[in-house]
Amino acid sequence: MRPSIQRSLAATSTKSSWCGGRSRARGGTLIQHIPEEVGTNVEHRIKEPRFAIAHEVWLNAGSLLDRTLRERLEDADACDVNSRHHQAVKDLGEGLVASASAPDGVIEAIEDPSRRFCLGVQWHPENFWRTGEFRTVFEAFVQACRI
Repeated sequence: MRPSIQRSLAATSTKSSWCGGRSRARGGTLIQHIPEEVGTNVEHRIKEPRFAIAHEVWLNAGSLLDRTLRERLEDADACDVNSRHHQAVKDLGEGLVASASAPDGVIEAIEDPSRRFCLGVQWHPENFWRTGEFRTVFEAFVQACRI
């Protein structure tokens, strides 16, 4: 794991990360190449445009991610995401739980429920800045930082 991620997780401050920064946190392991190890027809690697929808993710009820997206999603249990990765979490690190997964079972979001806000997503929510699909996630992070 990158030393900067180790230091960040050891601190008590709020956390958010996306893509590779969250995959090996706290001793977790990686699926090195999704097409070979998972053998899926779900497209996890659409490079352009950066905001292109690749697949949906199913949210785990009651998770931090579910709670931050609930108002926008209303009664839905899933949301559409972009995707530009070929690796993913295989085994979760200590104290982490999955908060969303793709239809093929690939873990797409993780969190630490013992922290005020510790969330990592595999997609790139920052690429939706024009449309605001994930604005509530950023707002929840900012609010957690203020506490």
